[in-house]
Amino acid sequence: MNYVIIGASAAGASAAKEIAKNRDESDQILIFTDETYPFYYRPRLIECLSGEVEVEDIIINDAEWFAEHDIDLHLSEKITEIDLENSLIKSAKNSYQYDKLLFANGSTCFVPPFSGVELDNIFTLKKAADLKEINAAAQQAKKVVVVGGGLLGLEMAYNFNKAGLETTVLEVADYLLPMQLDEKAGDLLESKLQKNNIKVITGAKTKGFTGKKKVEKVILENEEIAADLVLISTGIKCDTCLVEDLDIKTNKGIVVNEKLETSFPNVYAAGDLAEYDNQIYGIWPPALEQGRIAGQVMSGLESEFTGYVPSHRLKVAGINVVSIGNLNKDGNYQEKVLLDDDNYVKVIADNDQKIGAIIVGQYSEQNKLLAEIKK
Repeated sequence: MNYVIIGASAAGASAAKEIAKNRDESDQILIFTDETYPFYYRPRLIECLSGEVEVEDIIINDAEWFAEHDIDLHLSEKITEIDLENSLIKSAKNSYQYDKLLFANGSTCFVPPFSGVELDNIFTLKKAADLKEINAAAQQAKKVVVVGGGLLGLEMAYNFNKAGLETTVLEVADYLLPMQLDEKAGDLLESKLQKNNIKVITGAKTKGFTGKKKVEKVILENEEIAADLVLISTGIKCDTCLVEDLDIKTNKGIVVNEKLETSFPNVYAAGDLAEYDNQIYGIWPPALEQGRIAGQVMSGLESEFTGYVPSHRLKVAGINVVSIGNLNKDGNYQEKVLLDDDNYVKVIADNDQKIGAIIVGQYSEQNKLLAEIKK
């Protein structure tokens, strides 16, 4: 049996590990990535912006580990074509036969149609390869603008700030983290960040960028902001380019069932590009879980993915931020709010059962609360 996996991050690596546990001696596991680094903890890439962490520090399994476990890891080999009828994948180097195939090649950064986005010193951060250019530009920069005040955008801003750069965050919504927080929590987080010398502009409608060759200004609807480095953090889009012309059902991503099966036999998908029950998670924990389950199913075991309770924990400039569970503001739920000048806690319940929570600041009962929600 030839197992082929496209993508060597959370979903791909966890699938390979599961298959390796259950393989027959003659089975082959091939895993392909266009990156030069093996499996690393991608959420910590952001820490590399401060200069305190190197990519080598966040590698989870190095090339030797894959070799020791008889997993054929192909670094720097981008898959360019899939032949479903003949069960082949192709790269510029070679073609490979598979019996079972897993798409785990993740997502790319979504960049809105800003004007001037082609100017130098405007970046996105998705892979280790992006870091070299960003850090080189940061060494010559003084003013950084992060477009996007989501979880990643705020962590990026914090790490630029730690590196000594004057940092501004632009968020199009009226308050920070609108997907994870309510307005009071978002406003409290903003005030805490401002106290830590990170400037935040909410309701910021970014139009584009100007400059001669390098970016010099960010153009908003009502103002201009000086910048010599811009990082765009405005979400992700599923990397479905390999399946665009194939007989595989897609919507926002590759549509899968609870077994992570696609609409084509013996072809699976997991991680950021997999769409289960109209949901794309785009975060590390469910990617690991989907990869694990896909690997089990591919190797003949019974296993199912039944969804994931969204949970976000963030620490920016020492500020504790937690968002977990069902935060549907339109539902007929009970809410309990605990608030003082420095801390905010909202607990959401349905028929007295705790189903969600928002925390900004410190809360002594946090671990107990999270455990109740996850039950």
